[in-house]
Amino acid sequence: MIIIDIIKNIKRAFVFGIGGGGDIVSTIPVANFLKKFNVDVFYGSILWDRLVVDPKPGPRSLDELLNLERVEETLAFVNENTRTVDGIVPNVARASKVLKKVVALDITKGSRKLAKDISSFMEKEKIEIALGVDAGGDAIATCYESGVKSPLADALSVATLKELNGVVAIFGFGSDGELKSEELLMNISELIKRRGLLGCVGMSYEDYEEMKKLANSVVTEASFLPLLAFEGFFGFKKLRRGRTTFISPISILTFYFKASSVFEINEAAKIVSEAKDIEEANSLLHKAGILTELDLERALSGFI
Repeated sequence: MIIIDIIKNIKRAFVFGIGGGGDIVSTIPVANFLKKFNVDVFYGSILWDRLVVDPKPGPRSLDELLNLERVEETLAFVNENTRTVDGIVPNVARASKVLKKVVALDITKGSRKLAKDISSFMEKEKIEIALGVDAGGDAIATCYESGVKSPLADALSVATLKELNGVVAIFGFGSDGELKSEELLMNISELIKRRGLLGCVGMSYEDYEEMKKLANSVVTEASFLPLLAFEGFFGFKKLRRGRTTFISPISILTFYFKASSVFEINEAAKIVSEAKDIEEANSLLHKAGILTELDLERALSGFI
């Protein structure tokens, strides 16, 4: 079974960013690929922006947003007028300027609740498949690699997609600067061994133009760097907080995997899958010796 076999007979799909609010830019190549098979696409992203966008540490709950259309407890349609109660414009609202109707996903209630709400939403809207898109690739980490800095959002999202029998799409090979190229390749090899690879698709010129337009509204690094690769850039780029990543032609590829297979290699996803909320998930990762982006944001928030 490959990704084409999965999507060629479906009519509607839900494609959402899973690593942070900026990952919604990386949904474009996936959505456009689906559209080539006449699939209608709902766009979305988790409600967690980095401190450069939202100075409050951690993800936002929907209860903290104004001007939205709630569809489930953890899901809501947002628009360009959506704001947090303290006046922040989240990336999902910025994206809606271009994509129009965008679904915001609240991960603060844990993966089981989010999966239940997404399943209900998909049933109401006659959506047949959920695809979560991660910019960079740390969603397929084991979470014990030394460079992993943001395991919590990915873990909750992967656990959610596993419950939905969904797909994890990795775009921008290593563009978040967290996993080394050899670590990504090793984990992809492990997923191939587990029969979890569903295929690999390159960016199109249409993807490039639409991503570039969206990146003018949305604040993102990991989703922006593949645009440089598409322009022919080859070499190292420095990211925020001093990390570096290598940009190459591989950066313009999207790898598709069974979420169930990704769940099996992502130790953090297995650890948080039973957590009732974000705080319990974070605490469970601490017990396993894993620090998270929530810890980092809380540590840095007093200095920004």
